[in-house]
Amino acid sequence: MPTLWLPLALILVLGFALLFALSSTESRRRLFGLGPAQPAVVDERVAEFLAAGLLPLSDCPRDRTACLRCLHVERCVVHRLLELGLTPGVELRVVQDNGGPMLVSVRGSRVALGRGLADNLWVEMHALADGEPLAANRS
Repeated sequence: MPTLWLPLALILVLGFALLFALSSTESRRRLFGLGPAQPAVVDERVAEFLAAGLLPLSDCPRDRTACLRCLHVERCVVHRLLELGLTPGVELRVVQDNGGPMLVSVRGSRVALGRGLADNLWVEMHALADGEPLAANRS
Protein backbone atom coordinates (compact mmCIF):
# COMPACT_ATOMS: atom_id res chain seq x y z
CA MET A 1 0.00 0.00 0.00
CA PRO A 2 2.78 2.57 0.79
CA THR A 3 4.26 1.97 -2.67
CA LEU A 4 0.98 3.18 -4.23
CA TRP A 5 1.10 6.56 -2.45
CA LEU A 6 4.56 7.46 -3.68
CA PRO A 7 3.68 7.45 -7.43
CA LEU A 8 0.42 9.28 -6.74
CA ALA A 9 2.21 11.97 -4.74
CA LEU A 10 4.80 12.31 -7.50
CA ILE A 11 2.08 12.71 -10.15
CA LEU A 12 0.34 15.31 -8.00
CA VAL A 13 3.53 17.34 -7.50
CA LEU A 14 4.38 17.19 -11.21
CA GLY A 15 0.82 18.25 -12.08
CA PHE A 16 1.05 21.32 -9.87
CA ALA A 17 4.49 22.17 -11.27
CA LEU A 18 3.14 21.95 -14.83
CA LEU A 19 0.09 24.04 -13.94
CA PHE A 20 2.32 26.64 -12.34
CA ALA A 21 4.64 26.73 -15.36
CA LEU A 22 1.77 27.17 -17.83
CA SER A 23 -0.16 29.81 -15.88
CA SER A 24 0.40 33.53 -16.37
CA THR A 25 2.13 35.69 -13.80
CA GLU A 26 -1.08 37.61 -13.07
CA SER A 27 -3.11 34.45 -12.45
CA ARG A 28 -0.37 33.14 -10.11
CA ARG A 29 -0.48 36.42 -8.20
CA ARG A 30 -4.27 36.06 -7.80
CA LEU A 31 -3.95 32.38 -6.82
CA PHE A 32 -1.49 33.09 -4.04
CA GLY A 33 -3.20 36.30 -2.85
CA LEU A 34 -0.37 38.62 -3.77
CA GLY A 35 -0.93 42.32 -4.35
CA PRO A 36 -1.24 44.02 -7.72
CA ALA A 37 1.71 43.80 -10.09
CA GLN A 38 1.43 47.43 -11.25
CA PRO A 39 3.73 50.01 -9.67
CA ALA A 40 2.45 52.80 -7.44
CA VAL A 41 2.76 55.27 -10.34
CA VAL A 42 -0.19 53.57 -12.05
CA ASP A 43 -2.23 53.83 -8.83
CA GLU A 44 -1.54 57.57 -8.70
CA ARG A 45 -2.65 57.94 -12.33
CA VAL A 46 -5.86 56.00 -11.60
CA ALA A 47 -6.52 58.27 -8.61
CA GLU A 48 -6.12 61.31 -10.88
CA PHE A 49 -8.60 59.87 -13.40
CA LEU A 50 -11.13 59.12 -10.67
CA ALA A 51 -10.70 62.59 -9.16
CA ALA A 52 -11.38 64.09 -12.60
CA GLY A 53 -14.73 62.28 -12.71
CA LEU A 54 -13.65 59.61 -15.19
CA LEU A 55 -14.37 55.92 -14.86
CA PRO A 56 -13.07 52.85 -16.68
CA LEU A 57 -15.12 51.71 -19.64
CA SER A 58 -15.57 48.35 -17.91
CA ASP A 59 -17.61 50.16 -15.19
CA CYS A 60 -19.77 52.06 -17.68
CA PRO A 61 -23.43 51.01 -17.44
CA ARG A 62 -25.01 49.34 -20.45
CA ASP A 63 -27.04 51.53 -22.85
CA ARG A 64 -25.58 54.80 -21.54
CA THR A 65 -23.70 57.22 -23.75
CA ALA A 66 -20.18 58.13 -22.66
CA CYS A 67 -17.28 60.09 -24.09
CA LEU A 68 -13.87 58.42 -24.37
CA ARG A 69 -11.32 60.66 -22.65
CA CYS A 70 -8.10 58.69 -22.13
CA LEU A 71 -6.42 55.61 -23.61
CA HIS A 72 -4.11 54.35 -20.84
CA VAL A 73 -2.52 51.52 -22.86
CA GLU A 74 0.71 50.71 -24.72
CA ARG A 75 1.57 52.52 -27.95
CA CYS A 76 0.84 49.56 -30.27
CA VAL A 77 -2.58 49.10 -28.63
CA VAL A 78 -3.33 52.83 -28.98
CA HIS A 79 -2.58 52.57 -32.70
CA ARG A 80 -5.03 49.67 -33.12
CA LEU A 81 -7.75 51.42 -31.09
CA LEU A 82 -7.38 54.55 -33.23
CA GLU A 83 -7.81 52.39 -36.34
CA LEU A 84 -11.05 51.02 -34.85
CA GLY A 85 -12.37 54.57 -34.33
CA LEU A 86 -11.80 54.70 -30.58
CA THR A 87 -10.23 58.15 -30.44
CA PRO A 88 -10.30 60.53 -27.47
CA GLY A 89 -13.50 62.57 -27.55
CA VAL A 90 -15.59 59.99 -29.45
CA GLU A 91 -19.09 59.14 -28.23
CA LEU A 92 -19.62 55.47 -27.43
CA ARG A 93 -22.24 53.21 -25.89
CA VAL A 94 -21.85 49.85 -24.14
CA VAL A 95 -24.19 47.51 -26.00
CA GLN A 96 -23.42 44.26 -24.19
CA ASP A 97 -21.61 43.53 -20.94
CA ASN A 98 -21.94 40.00 -19.59
CA GLY A 99 -18.81 40.01 -17.45
CA GLY A 100 -16.45 38.94 -20.24
CA PRO A 101 -15.61 40.86 -23.41
CA MET A 102 -17.73 43.98 -23.91
CA LEU A 103 -19.53 44.99 -27.08
CA VAL A 104 -19.24 48.74 -27.67
CA SER A 105 -21.03 50.84 -30.29
CA VAL A 106 -18.78 53.55 -31.72
CA ARG A 107 -19.17 55.60 -34.92
CA GLY A 108 -21.96 53.35 -36.20
CA SER A 109 -19.93 50.15 -35.73
CA ARG A 110 -19.72 47.60 -32.97
CA VAL A 111 -16.36 46.67 -31.47
CA ALA A 112 -15.65 43.81 -29.04
CA LEU A 113 -13.16 44.74 -26.32
CA GLY A 114 -11.64 42.47 -23.70
CA ARG A 115 -12.29 43.31 -20.07
CA GLY A 116 -8.59 44.03 -19.38
CA LEU A 117 -8.48 46.54 -22.23
CA ALA A 118 -11.77 48.13 -21.14
CA ASP A 119 -10.26 48.64 -17.66
CA ASN A 120 -7.67 50.95 -19.24
CA LEU A 121 -10.01 53.07 -21.37
CA TRP A 122 -11.32 55.99 -19.32
CA VAL A 123 -14.66 57.59 -20.14
CA GLU A 124 -16.77 60.49 -18.96
CA MET A 125 -20.45 59.75 -18.48
CA HIS A 126 -23.01 62.12 -19.98
CA ALA A 127 -25.78 63.54 -17.84
CA LEU A 128 -29.04 61.63 -18.02
CA ALA A 129 -31.50 62.89 -20.60
CA ASP A 130 -35.20 63.26 -19.79
CA GLY A 131 -36.89 59.89 -19.80
CA GLU A 132 -33.64 57.93 -19.57
CA PRO A 133 -33.59 55.46 -16.63
CA LEU A 134 -31.36 56.29 -13.67
CA ALA A 135 -29.65 52.90 -13.61
CA ALA A 136 -29.02 50.65 -16.56
CA ASN A 137 -29.13 46.88 -16.20
CA ARG A 138 -25.73 45.17 -16.41
CA SER A 139 -26.88 41.74 -17.45
